[in-house]
Amino acid sequence: MKRYFLIIFAIGVSISFLSAGAQTAPQREIILSWRALNFFPANFEGKALASPFSPVLVGVEAVENGKFVDISQMPVSWKLDNKFLQSGTGLKEVLFRVQKNKGDFHIVQVSIGKNGAGGEESVLIPIAPQTIVVELPYQGNSISPNIENTIKAIPYFFNIQALNDLSFFWQVNNTKEGGNSNNTLILKTGTPQVKSQNTIEITASAQNNENPLEFAKTKVWINVK
Repeated sequence: MKRYFLIIFAIGVSISFLSAGAQTAPQREIILSWRALNFFPANFEGKALASPFSPVLVGVEAVENGKFVDISQMPVSWKLDNKFLQSGTGLKEVLFRVQKNKGDFHIVQVSIGKNGAGGEESVLIPIAPQTIVVELPYQGNSISPNIENTIKAIPYFFNIQALNDLSFFWQVNNTKEGGNSNNTLILKTGTPQVKSQNTIEITASAQNNENPLEFAKTKVWINVK
């Protein structure tokens, strides 16, 4: 009976030792981050979304027990949608260009160390459309008749360097206002096409001068009171 007790006691000590060892084993976390290198307003506080044709920069960090791991001497391999993208020693960042349409997504995968011994992770990057927002600085989207109003179209996520890389087109009700590099519309509510209207429909469009496939359009409605 005593011998059985010693055997059970020894097994219990071994299990406790193994459990303690498993609990104190280093926990490594692989963190992936990304950002799209496209155009957005300087006061935009959100995340720049990846859009068709956008360059996207993806970075990786490894954290172990609350501290960053030095991976500068480790082999790092990257894949895009399960296809080889790039690899190199300490390669913490990769750049790729979006190859899919809005509503789709890319998956970027990273493997650190030989055969992923240093950790593996992936991130899904959704593809958003290029967008324009018409700013209406009027309470309740209402304006007074017979006055001049300034309305702006603000582009988001186009692959441009500056506003003059875009052409803007305006339409007030059924009347075209032409296209140019100016994102501002001067609206006169006393002009014939809007003189007797209670509601004005404004359509704003923007197109990349270097890539006609980058195009966005939106509509807003203004009440004349």
